[in-house]
Amino acid sequence: MNIRTSKLLSIIFISFSSLAFSQKYLDAIIVKKNNDTIKSKMRVSTNIFQKDLINEASFYRTIFLVDENGKKKEKIKAVDVNELKFTDFYGNNRTYLNGGRTLKELVYDGKKIKWYRNLSTNLYDGSIQYFDYLIDNNGQEYKMGLFNNSKKKLIEATKSKPELASEIENTKMTYSNMLLIIKKYDED
Repeated sequence: MNIRTSKLLSIIFISFSSLAFSQKYLDAIIVKKNNDTIKSKMRVSTNIFQKDLINEASFYRTIFLVDENGKKKEKIKAVDVNELKFTDFYGNNRTYLNGGRTLKELVYDGKKIKWYRNLSTNLYDGSIQYFDYLIDNNGQEYKMGLFNNSKKKLIEATKSKPELASEIENTKMTYSNMLLIIKKYDED
């Protein structure tokens, strides 16, 4: 396949994938780097088949604020944001923090441990990849993902409660199961 054909296919796919999402609006609170707080509606893309599923790629680099009629009134780059908070269409409170040029999600904010999720999009197909990591009170980072076994990293991060090790070993590492284990670890 030559470069011209590859570019044409990329353009067609990007056009198609933009049609695969519809736009909706959420109430959001944005705290900028200069500590200005903005309360506004934010435009997000959602899946056309699952209308409450937010496409995080629609805001993790740039947040588009809109007025009550859905007209764009301001765009804020992630580098200028300290914190973004909103309630998603499932009723979950979501918090995103500055991660440099993009936003990262604060999945869990505990006393002993914090769980973060970085986002990245594939340039060819627009798919989103997630890179999770934990940070303990000592600032130790535990990267989880393709090249780091999540169970081993979770056992490492929760080593001060060794009784969790067997539970971690015998549990499928889904989002909800990992959250339950981290909450158990965070209990006094």
